[in-house]
Amino acid sequence: MDPSGRVYYRNKAASILFRIQNNDSHGVFPTGFLHFMSSVLEIGKHSKKNFQLGEEYYSFNFCPREDENIIDIFGTDISEEIKHQTYFSVISAFSTALLEAQTEEEVAWTIAKEAIARLNFVDCVVYLVDRKDGRLKQRAAHGPKSPKAVTNSIVDPISLNFGQGLVGACAVERKTILVDDVSKDKRYVIDDEQRNSEVAVPILAGFEVIGVIDSEHPEKNHFTKEDVKILESIASIASTRIQRSRVIEEIKHTEEKYRSFVENAFGGLYIFRDNNFEYANEQFCQMVGYAAEELGHPDFNIKDLIYSADEAAMVAMESRGKGDYAPKSYNLEVKTKDGTIRQIAINTCVLKDEKGEFSLGVALDITDTIKSRKQLEEVIQSLEKKSNELNEFAHLASHNLRSPVTNLKGLIDHYEFDGSAESTNDIIVRKFANTVQQLHTTLEDMHQVLKVRANESFEFTEIHLDTLLEGVKYQLSEIIRKNDFFIVTEFEVNRVFYEKSHLENLFLNLVSNAIKYRRPEKKSTLKIRTSLVNNGLRIEFQDNGLGLDLSKHGKKIFGMYTRFHNNIEGRGVGLYLVKRQLDSLGGKIYVESEPGLGTKFTVLLKLEK
Repeated sequence: MDPSGRVYYRNKAASILFRIQNNDSHGVFPTGFLHFMSSVLEIGKHSKKNFQLGEEYYSFNFCPREDENIIDIFGTDISEEIKHQTYFSVISAFSTALLEAQTEEEVAWTIAKEAIARLNFVDCVVYLVDRKDGRLKQRAAHGPKSPKAVTNSIVDPISLNFGQGLVGACAVERKTILVDDVSKDKRYVIDDEQRNSEVAVPILAGFEVIGVIDSEHPEKNHFTKEDVKILESIASIASTRIQRSRVIEEIKHTEEKYRSFVENAFGGLYIFRDNNFEYANEQFCQMVGYAAEELGHPDFNIKDLIYSADEAAMVAMESRGKGDYAPKSYNLEVKTKDGTIRQIAINTCVLKDEKGEFSLGVALDITDTIKSRKQLEEVIQSLEKKSNELNEFAHLASHNLRSPVTNLKGLIDHYEFDGSAESTNDIIVRKFANTVQQLHTTLEDMHQVLKVRANESFEFTEIHLDTLLEGVKYQLSEIIRKNDFFIVTEFEVNRVFYEKSHLENLFLNLVSNAIKYRRPEKKSTLKIRTSLVNNGLRIEFQDNGLGLDLSKHGKKIFGMYTRFHNNIEGRGVGLYLVKRQLDSLGGKIYVESEPGLGTKFTVLLKLEK
């Protein structure tokens, strides 16, 4: 070329690059190209300069000929080199900026501002996995989703499930997804507006997906392999920083929890080293009335804190001073700053750190506990005394009243009625007889209850359940015969070692109840089963009688003088006595019942080994 721009020779590549149709090249060269060429000719020395032609970059060598006003120009495509330099500068700037990012949020915005913005991408969104709900949530953006006027803010952020959209598919597959034409991919999800190409790159922590970098472009086939590589590099670098931020966050939370636990522990915590309090938490300071600074002062003497120590405490402290590092527990009386004496329970152990050995102590203020214990002991003693007095009175009343009531009953039984329904004497005596009978029944019930409550000694013997049941059936033989009542047994276990009177009372009450609360219109049956469970015996009494509504009466079924069928004879004491006797030997009783379907009692006996 000459200074006027006339081309004397061009190869095919130059013709295509500059679109030169003939030797007149006016207007085909970029701005400054001819001006730079003229300056090289004036200087007369070889020079080199880069020019951007469209989206490509070229390096041109300008070589002036000697004694001629002509210059030879050699051009080389350096687009890839420039792109690599750009990528390197982006990675470098991004890595440097990441040093300031402390949280996941800051890392995401660093990706958007320091990496994506430098790559001149039209649109890009950084998704991070929410550790609470596991969804991919938009945390930072570059482009329309984050206008320049708004700082670190996303317009209408969305969240996606794993598998939803190309971003969700990228998270599931844990690999980059590049789509040149999204109209041909059903997975595409429109966010703020429709675009034509998309690339999604996962941010991985090992095999775990912690985020996705997603970029879209309005042109089809826009993203290149180089774009994918740079995004994958950014994702890799960001992953390390996100993991680090998570670790820092977890450490911070752990420290906060530890600090909160130490400061608000149920007891006082302290560290004692070289005869000084190195640390004391708020609870310990409140306990002794001194501030942490006062306790930690070199002039503070622990002897001023200890008011008195019992023999166990003295032995523990002396052995600690002689090098005994085993855990110690003892009680002390301490004198607080205001002179109050408090009872303190101490637990200490010796630990070691970079400074050497120290004592870690846990202190509990037991002053109120000791006071409450003394008060409780006094109350218990008072209640025991009153209980013994009441029991003595109840026994006395039961014993002294039973004899005269029995005599009255006997006298009435010998009274001869004159047969006149209108006789005043007969009416009075009959009412008197009913009253005496009720009093006699009450006293008998009282006597039975007192026997159970007396905590009498128990005599365990070997019992054959079939023999015991035969005895019960003999006692109830007349009522069993009259009501055509059937008892069926399935004794997997027949011989037990137990208190006989308790077991007889159990069978007698539950069998007699089954007969009393039968359904007259149905053939009445009671099934009794036994089986071993763990270290005990299960006895089931299943009848097909009247049953009852446990939702109404379940809580009262084992109460004293509790009855649920007023038309059936009974005093409401039997189940109460059964329950008390079972409780006294560690047994249990449960009931299942529905009106009209019968009742099932399940008894668990704790057997002696």
